[in-house]
Amino acid sequence: MLDDKRNQIIAAALRRFSHFGIVKTSMSEIAEDIKLSKANLYYYFQDKFALIEAIAYQIMDESDVAIKQALDEIPNTLDTLVRMLDIKKEYLEKYYMLIINLQEMNMNEERWIALSKKMFQREMDTISKIFERGIKRNELVTFDVSSTSELYVALMRGLAMFCDHTIPHALVDRDELDKIIEKQKQAAAIFINGIKKSTNS
Repeated sequence: MLDDKRNQIIAAALRRFSHFGIVKTSMSEIAEDIKLSKANLYYYFQDKFALIEAIAYQIMDESDVAIKQALDEIPNTLDTLVRMLDIKKEYLEKYYMLIINLQEMNMNEERWIALSKKMFQREMDTISKIFERGIKRNELVTFDVSSTSELYVALMRGLAMFCDHTIPHALVDRDELDKIIEKQKQAAAIFINGIKKSTNS
């Protein structure tokens, strides 16, 4: 029952944040949308950031299910990474307005930095699983999985930030998304080629 109510609150907040923006949405409005008292809303979430954090984890959980399915179905490392990028594109499109509205927030705030680090680590963990599987299947050479995964994630994020720009560009335009994903796929192919076992070895 508690989980049901919590999920209702998250869904209502996601709708509000995506449509009206995070700054312009009040906790009272979210409570009114699901006929909940403001006091009860604060019982579940102490503030707006706690709601944003819950939404972020929900989106990551959703995408992780799709990525796990790709891991189960696709044996090749590069093909798995390409599928992962396609999944990322699907979620960027699905939650595009939320992502745009997140730019209203102060990303230098301590809790934002902590959440960003957790998201980076989670992505690293997923890439590590893909690389470890490639090594076990004798597809990839043996290497330091942790540091290589960190490098790969940083590379992908860097391409997203600098695609067609000479300075960091956090806002992703819908028209640029296909171009960014394509460049990331090209970079993934080059990256895997560097750690792939030679067919002669």
